[in-house]
Amino acid sequence: MKQLTVWRKRIAAALEWSAVDKGLILMAVAIPLYLQYLCWSLYVINRPDRDLLVHVDVIRRVMEVELLLIAVGLMISGAGLFLRKRRPNFLPFQHATLQYYSLSLVLMSYSIGTLSFPVGIVLLGAPIFGFILLDRWAVWSAVLSSVVLLFTLNYAAVAGYIPYAPSKVTPASAHAFSFWMLSEVFFAAPFLILITFMADQMLTWWRAREDHIRVLSRSDGLTGLANRRHIFSEANAAASASRDSSPLACVLLDLDHFKRVNDSHGHATGDRVLKATAECLTAMVRAGDSVGRYGGEEFLIILPNTDATEAHAIAERCRAAIKALIVVNDQGESVAISASFGLTLLSSSDGSIDAAIARADEALYQAKGNGRNRVEILLASSGTVPSDAFSKNRR
Repeated sequence: MKQLTVWRKRIAAALEWSAVDKGLILMAVAIPLYLQYLCWSLYVINRPDRDLLVHVDVIRRVMEVELLLIAVGLMISGAGLFLRKRRPNFLPFQHATLQYYSLSLVLMSYSIGTLSFPVGIVLLGAPIFGFILLDRWAVWSAVLSSVVLLFTLNYAAVAGYIPYAPSKVTPASAHAFSFWMLSEVFFAAPFLILITFMADQMLTWWRAREDHIRVLSRSDGLTGLANRRHIFSEANAAASASRDSSPLACVLLDLDHFKRVNDSHGHATGDRVLKATAECLTAMVRAGDSVGRYGGEEFLIILPNTDATEAHAIAERCRAAIKALIVVNDQGESVAISASFGLTLLSSSDGSIDAAIARADEALYQAKGNGRNRVEILLASSGTVPSDAFSKNRR
């Protein structure tokens, strides 16, 4: 089951395969198809009522063509296996496989009728997936070649130069009609299954890639928190929802002496400090709160429906948790960590969330100036509020 999952992922990611590997996909489809057609020919030619269903001499010639196509397909596949490690992006190989695939299918369709149901399935599905998976100009070249051959065969049949659907005996009974209907379903089924399977796999891969890109566009690569752009977006959304109805608190924090940590212990230790801080903040805030990396060693916390007293309690809880963190450097030594916090509430006089964040930044600088490892509050209406007004600050 695990191996099946691995193969599904590899098939779904076919867009990222090399040009030669993509060409080999066509050969992996075409050769089994011609083996299937050969089996059908062997079956029908050995039926006791074959003369009522097919022109036997034509079927014999078709079998020769099928064997030839299988042999040529194996030779092309061998060339592809030779090239895939040496010249994986050798585009002429993809051109060759596309020409083989398209022209041989048109040629085989001639024997049962170029306007039959299986031919319609191929004409509809093959170019669509070709343009998605393969080189655009290689597909256009194959489409043009096959259309020219298809038009030539149809014109020659209409003009009477060649018979139309030479393998078929015109059905003279319900039995013969049913045989050809089932045969056409037999020819079309592999294409229907393949098109459905590839559509499912590619759409699954596209959705997964889209989700991954969405996460990357919103997340900070190191900490996994919301990045600066996304935390601003969440802050703006929270501000729009809370304006004139419920309080919104903004907390900006900065790790104390972080440059000293990088200089003394190395950037790898600094990265560990940032990751540990991010995990700590995520654990300390509530489910509806937002935490993001504002830049460098700064983090922004958005607290919806939170007044100054509750916001201070959350900020103080985060401060104490960061102070208690244990991070070790590459030598196994503990690194002391602390953070300074600036807190404010969104005011009705603020033109945007930017004004509140700027005020939180000002409060943060006050916390730095007042000794670090503390929470300072700056409100639009009353200015700086002493931390002791909320709780005793622990240093």
